[in-house]
Amino acid sequence: MTYEPLMASTQTMTDTPRMLGQLDLRRQAAIVKGGITDHQGEVMVVRDPDFDLDKTIFQTLEGLLPRAMIKRDIGVIAYWNDTAIQRISNEFSQIERPISIGQSLTEFMTSECNFCMEHADGSFMDHLTFCHDYCAVHYKQHSPRVLLLHSILGVGTNYFPMEAEKIPQLAELLTPFEMKHVEAFPSILRLLLSWQVMDDLQNKLGSLDKLDGIKFHRVIDNKELELNAEDFWVQLNYQMIHFLDFVPTADWEKNVSMTIFQACLGLYDFLTKAGQMRATVSFDPVAATGLLTKLKKKISIKKVAEYSQKIGHSLDYELKWARSSSL
Repeated sequence: MTYEPLMASTQTMTDTPRMLGQLDLRRQAAIVKGGITDHQGEVMVVRDPDFDLDKTIFQTLEGLLPRAMIKRDIGVIAYWNDTAIQRISNEFSQIERPISIGQSLTEFMTSECNFCMEHADGSFMDHLTFCHDYCAVHYKQHSPRVLLLHSILGVGTNYFPMEAEKIPQLAELLTPFEMKHVEAFPSILRLLLSWQVMDDLQNKLGSLDKLDGIKFHRVIDNKELELNAEDFWVQLNYQMIHFLDFVPTADWEKNVSMTIFQACLGLYDFLTKAGQMRATVSFDPVAATGLLTKLKKKISIKKVAEYSQKIGHSLDYELKWARSSSL
């Protein structure tokens, strides 16, 4: 059985130039399934000798150990066998493609923003395209454009594709709902990667009906924001879809120590127990245990705090509960 590397192009939308990225087989398979799979036996994952961390969104990561760990986790190439290539490609060809995102928004992303960075798998735009297209198929209740733009106001490593001065321009291109969730996304992501908010929520599983909302700070300028409980659940489902794109292609038990995989598992567990998994997300979780897992989690929490401190962003938040609650 032969194995080949493959970057399959996304099918073109009917009414918008496809300035977005491409969907490789891993991403296509996730959209087909409505979830993620350990593709062990279908793919061979090897180290990429030409991988350059400084060309990715992790270029600002400091420290020999953190850089070595993230390079080990994402600096890989996937070689798929012929059977998997044919099966996934055929199944994906049956998926209805998303509608237009709008020419004005496309032009804004192209001319006013800088998404020309590499990501964990392929380009930044490949990642954004996956998040958008998965949402369009498996979270139809809400706009997929939120996930297309989830990084526009900053990523976890203090890379900002758009300047804060252009926020009013962006808002004019979006609905109030979309703008609310786009500006909240980088902040909620950092809170999830800091784990404290997830621990707090897990401890209140029996009282979540009393949750009124959450206050927090916008990453790009530290402005205080607030989501009510309903919007918070919507936001957490957007975050869930986003996490799916960071799960390793194969050998989950071996790679479960990846910090963002741990965050994915933690959010999946919480949303499932809370009865708030609204997007279609299917996979069989693995246990995240061991000293390496704990070490990586500790490093991740420290790094998130350092990144926010460098830009004057506060990770403080407040979960708001109904007055009648005894919490």
